[in-house]
Amino acid sequence: MLIVAASMNQELIGLRQELLEIEDVTGVRPQVEFHILGVGPDRAGSALASLLEDRRSGVGGVMILGVAGGVNPALESGDLLLADRYSLQNGASQGAGQALRPDPQMLKSAEQTALNLSMPVCNGGSLTVDHLVSEREEREDLRAQYQVDSVNMEDYRVAEAAQNAGVPFLSARVVLDTANESLPGYLPGLAKSPYKVITNVLLMPWRIPTMLRLKRQLQLGQMVLTNFAVAYMKETGVIGNGNSR
Repeated sequence: MLIVAASMNQELIGLRQELLEIEDVTGVRPQVEFHILGVGPDRAGSALASLLEDRRSGVGGVMILGVAGGVNPALESGDLLLADRYSLQNGASQGAGQALRPDPQMLKSAEQTALNLSMPVCNGGSLTVDHLVSEREEREDLRAQYQVDSVNMEDYRVAEAAQNAGVPFLSARVVLDTANESLPGYLPGLAKSPYKVITNVLLMPWRIPTMLRLKRQLQLGQMVLTNFAVAYMKETGVIGNGNSR
């Protein structure tokens, strides 16, 4: 059984639908469980730790799917991120050799999948932060300090929970906002409620262009993640013969 996790439901919508269609066509249910862990390092890490404690056997691997912010100026929105190490801002991972690493076999399979799909891939490290990195200057500082290519709010703690449970782990993400973009400060609040989005548009319509741009980037990210994840599951036999590795 492969556990596919994400911080938000929006990151899994396309994949859920695709697997349902595959099940309808083949009559075989893919050996996949979907779980929403929540946003933030501690929340996501605790959620996965509890899940794996309850599921003491039968889990062949954990793959987290989601979006990330680029801090490497060479990255473009929609690029696939298969980080070879996960660091934690202001954490123990600052020390040499302290970063956590993905499962080698899962990473190898993911890289082969991306190669087969001709997807642009970045293998540089990811940094787990506890807040939305919205300004270009902070992105530059984090890249220089931690030598990473992307930032997100879950990888390190989720990888740590999987490692503690002895379960293989991989993070597969896609660049949402690039190093040269600045995100609006009101974004975190909007992400929690669709009603806030509607109110925001009605009261402050000048924000519409920014929100539409982010919507297009999110849709691109969803498409990339869905295509990659389905191909990865076929590559590893999750779709087809029921094995999770």
